[in-house]
Amino acid sequence: MPSYNNQYPDRNGRQRPSGSRPYDTRSDAHSGQRRQGQGQRQGQRSRRPRSQQDRPLNSRGPRPNQQPYKSHRNYRTINGTDTGYNLRQSNINFSGKRRRGRPSITEDPRSLLLLAGAIIVLILLVVGISSCVRGCSKQRESSEGSAGNSLDARVAAGASSEITAALTPALDKADGLDKIAANADAYTDPRMIALAVSEPEAISFVANYPGSDKTSSGYSDEVAKGTYPQLFDWDSRWGNVDYADGALGVTGSGPTVVAMAYMGLTGKNDQTPATIATTATDAGYASGDAGTDKAFFASGLTSLGLTATEYTVSADNITSMLQDGTPIAVLVKADTLTHYAHWILVVGTGEDGALVVYDPTSASVSSHTWSASTIGFDGDVMYTLAAADSGDGSDSTDAEGSDSTAASDSDSDSSDSSDSSDNSDSSSSSDSSDYSDSDSSDSSDSSY
Repeated sequence: MPSYNNQYPDRNGRQRPSGSRPYDTRSDAHSGQRRQGQGQRQGQRSRRPRSQQDRPLNSRGPRPNQQPYKSHRNYRTINGTDTGYNLRQSNINFSGKRRRGRPSITEDPRSLLLLAGAIIVLILLVVGISSCVRGCSKQRESSEGSAGNSLDARVAAGASSEITAALTPALDKADGLDKIAANADAYTDPRMIALAVSEPEAISFVANYPGSDKTSSGYSDEVAKGTYPQLFDWDSRWGNVDYADGALGVTGSGPTVVAMAYMGLTGKNDQTPATIATTATDAGYASGDAGTDKAFFASGLTSLGLTATEYTVSADNITSMLQDGTPIAVLVKADTLTHYAHWILVVGTGEDGALVVYDPTSASVSSHTWSASTIGFDGDVMYTLAAADSGDGSDSTDAEGSDSTAASDSDSDSSDSSDSSDNSDSSSSSDSSDYSDSDSSDSSDSSY
């Protein structure tokens, strides 16, 4: 087995046998093949031009017929492969020097000034157009307003007089509600706000109440004996005065009922709800849930020249008393006709036989008739009212003044004493019949 000389390995890194010489291409087994290959290449070069055959094989630099590698898109790496970065198309200033050519807008002050001026002109143009549009619209509105509705400026100009007349009261009420809402903190009595909400006719009174002077005025309308005027608590002629625990406009149903009965029974208008309220207050009758105690009807009307008789509240008693033409004052319970307990005046019957009711707290209640059974069921106390001086000379004594009134009062006192026995007998018989009728009517009222 041959020994190897590790000091001189061959060209492939293999160990050579001992005694052999170092690697030499001429003694290598492959040297002949190399020389043969070189001879072949030399034979091929013999076919080339003379200038190319004289060039040494190991000369550096490109051959005359070949150009160095160039790429218009990429640069080559050290290994000769393309990096894939397209550096020629990118706008990168590696030198840091200022490029030649036209500067950008941000580098040119004149360009910046021109751009700013164009923006300012555009803004001014937009503002001018918008102001012109607003001015034209205001002129149009003013021209339309100048040619508005001559009857009510709140109604459109093209509306007819009938439509304007129908809308004006509703618009007045709406304006009054706006005023009430704006001054709601000026009302200490919640019943005043409830009055404006529930009774549209009272909106004007409630709206003007905070600024009123709390005074009253007389009743100048013409009255006739036998005819009962319809009055309301919130009338501005007396509704602002204080009565009971508030304004007469929300507490004065009792004095207003007595005033209506007084004007119809006597034919005089010298007593108003305000004066009667003063009489009730001075006598100590301004109390109770309705503002006026029922004792005022039983005992306090004599100073006014009126008398009152109490009866049991029933449909039959109401109907029978009205047949004699006697007005009836009824105290109705709370949450029946209205939310609060108050006094009403029944003055007669309608064509259908129902009751004509004057409610001084509600125009809606007074706007239609009511069945006797409803008033009899809702009523708590009932008084018939009459004039104390019901003699034949009452009209003449009224014209004489206060002196004749005093004389008539004395005459009425004497006549009362002379007629007391007759009246007591007749009234006792009538009362007994009425109460008997009321007992019988209770059983009939239970069917309602």
